Amino acid sequence: MGELRKYVILFYFLTIFVNCLFLHYDLPYVAITSSLPVPLLLLYLFLKDPHINSPAGKFIFYIGLLFAFFGDVLQIVVNNELFFTCSLVAFMLMNVCYSISFYNLNRGGLKKPIAFLAAIVVLAVMGYAFVSILEAEIGAYKLPLILYMSTLIMMTAFAIHAAGSEHYYRIAVKYLLPGTIIFIIQNIIFALNLFHLGGSSDGFIYSSIAYAIAQFLMVKGMEKAYL
Repeated sequence: MGELRKYVILFYFLTIFVNCLFLHYDLPYVAITSSLPVPLLLLYLFLKDPHINSPAGKFIFYIGLLFAFFGDVLQIVVNNELFFTCSLVAFMLMNVCYSISFYNLNRGGLKKPIAFLAAIVVLAVMGYAFVSILEAEIGAYKLPLILYMSTLIMMTAFAIHAAGSEHYYRIAVKYLLPGTIIFIIQNIIFALNLFHLGGSSDGFIYSSIAYAIAQFLMVKGMEKAYL
């Protein structure tokens, strides 16, 4: 089973590489390669997990990955207003599920509330500045983007919260926190390309790479924590 899991991860990164090629050459097959990575990550975890439904924190993370898959599929037609808005909702739900899963790693309360609150404030200011810069270009998407960024800030804050656990500190610092930071970078790249640079296929290559790395780090963190 361990060998099979190695092949699944190898195929995961191969899929990312092929997806980047399809984006570069603007080929329609990107509809397949962009929707494959998250199911591969789920398969990677399921092959090691005999009890998918417990504990609750792990099961909620699986639900988050399913929402990520729905978001990936909906963003295949990124220029469609309805599909894009629905994808934002799917990714918001993913962020909420990830946040709950992170919280379950440290139910003992905040040992360093100042770091937790400072992170929220800094990220909120960054989010406000980012929306202000793109305000003229995002139009009707302003409110959905603000709501989405709120869930992203929450996820980052709960990754910091998880780092407050002595048992899960290394996992949070090595996987979860870097994963959330890369998610933030990925979203900035994605939004700049979509709203400011016209949504070129080449521009989406950079955000897809960052997204793949972030999801992989999240999955590795959950594997180390729960499996």
